[in-house]
Amino acid sequence: MGSLTARRLKLLNLTIGTVSVECQLSSWNLDPGVQDGDRLYSYCPDGVAIAETDAEPTLQVKTYSKWVAGGFEDFLWNNRGVVVDFQLDHHPDIALEHVRWTGQVLIQPAPVGGDRGDQEMTEITFMCVGDPEFSRP
Repeated sequence: MGSLTARRLKLLNLTIGTVSVECQLSSWNLDPGVQDGDRLYSYCPDGVAIAETDAEPTLQVKTYSKWVAGGFEDFLWNNRGVVVDFQLDHHPDIALEHVRWTGQVLIQPAPVGGDRGDQEMTEITFMCVGDPEFSRP
């Protein structure tokens, strides 16, 4: 029997297009977007099948907004509709647990605004183009 391994999310490297976003990053979620298919029934003796589905992977990020030239928000607003590469390194500081996802996302500007006095945040969910590749660097 093994022992319990518990990790806090602390260190991550994330590049979207030409911008490294980990220093502004507050939250992230890479969803493989695997959908359950509907059950299909027939009167055949083994009359149950599962319908085929297509995955809809997404990369969701929440960052502290930083409107500098060449920054993340600037990049989003200047590259609307462009497909760019991303690379996400999870646990890069733990040799046996370092994993990487690479792929492409469709860039769209994030909504802007909020209530007076709120911390300005950028929240966006990118549609992945194809399935992200998983590897152990």
